[in-house]
Amino acid sequence: MKKIGLLIGVFSLFSLSTVVSYAYIPEPKSEGKYFSGKGTKASEEYESSAGMPVYDYGKGIQWGPLHLKPNAEYGYRWIDNVFYDAHDPASDYVNRFKGEMLAELPLAGGQHLLSGSYVITRELFERFDSQNHTDQRGTVGLKLNYVPFTLDVEDTYEETTSRADTEFTGRIKRDENAFHSLLEIPFAQFFLENEITDFDESFSRPTDKVFDHNNFTLYQRVGYDMAPTMQILAEYAYLHTDYPNVDDRDGNGNQFMLGMRGNFTERIAYQAWAGAQYRIYDESTRPDYNNFVMRSAILWQPSEINTLMLRGERAPQESTFDNQSFYTRNRVELTWRRQIAERWSLNTHGMYGYNEYSRITKDTVLGVETTRRDHVWDAGTGLEYKMPNDIITLVIDYRYAARDSNFSSLNYNANEISAGVRASF
Repeated sequence: MKKIGLLIGVFSLFSLSTVVSYAYIPEPKSEGKYFSGKGTKASEEYESSAGMPVYDYGKGIQWGPLHLKPNAEYGYRWIDNVFYDAHDPASDYVNRFKGEMLAELPLAGGQHLLSGSYVITRELFERFDSQNHTDQRGTVGLKLNYVPFTLDVEDTYEETTSRADTEFTGRIKRDENAFHSLLEIPFAQFFLENEITDFDESFSRPTDKVFDHNNFTLYQRVGYDMAPTMQILAEYAYLHTDYPNVDDRDGNGNQFMLGMRGNFTERIAYQAWAGAQYRIYDESTRPDYNNFVMRSAILWQPSEINTLMLRGERAPQESTFDNQSFYTRNRVELTWRRQIAERWSLNTHGMYGYNEYSRITKDTVLGVETTRRDHVWDAGTGLEYKMPNDIITLVIDYRYAARDSNFSSLNYNANEISAGVRASF
């Protein structure tokens, strides 16, 4: 189980680095003991893991009790559609620099962990220097591993102009702050999980300030060990959305889901959740969301050198398009990593999404009124070569991104080819 948990952590980082960029809204950490959670006192591993050290010593650079893990990257990229324009694509070459420092302080012999990280990314465009930008992200976190409970708390602040999801195809500068906490309390066969996320987004341009908002979500779960390798859960979530600069966009929601998670074998871990969300906006003229929601994931490791992750999701998302309240996002993602030689690895990812907006709007190009519907793709593959010093990694990647909308002015497709070097200490 520990091997699978570690694998998912590493593989998730790979997935986040290769797929299309999204806003930093924390997703529910619902995967539980087979992915990240503590489990129950009745589980076979509880007695051996409760309150025990969780820190993996021996990595990074040690400075007294502090462990430092610096990383640096450089990439050179060609993109054939810099502005994701539907009718007049323009190409450019981009230099990308990225630096990261992770600091970890184990407490009580590694039983608890205090951490902090800082990441800075700079992109320089050779033709269109108006696209030059610097993104920064800082994170602080605390993990407490007591016998009666575990508590993970994390706060991430990001200053970014990165593209995020299907709406921010342009580079819109904004600040994002995400707070997340997860409290796990085991009982005999039962366990409780309490999870809180608080997300603030603030835009820099005065014309975008109407989209400043806060999303607060409280998840309460109760679970039961059906078998040593299977748990069933029930989840209630309260959701609140607040737009400080707009009077009619605030709303509240209630979500009810049932879930199952566990292991089919030692090499397959899974989770599946399904239910309904009832999102009600304060203004009666705005459409509400009363519909099906789901999330799921399956991790399959056929061998020590071959790993696949498949994830699916359906949920409403806040919108910035034409005064829409939300759009319903349906998304499936596949990531695959395979070691093809002693120091060579193949990384592949694919994402397909179908988005449907909350109400009818006018297509100014065609002059008709209809509901916006988008098909979104993001896929790519790449090779990595880790040099014998185990510090330097050479990378080459290809990526394709596209959106096919019934609003023709919103269509785009883009190809990117990049090569770079990464150093991890």
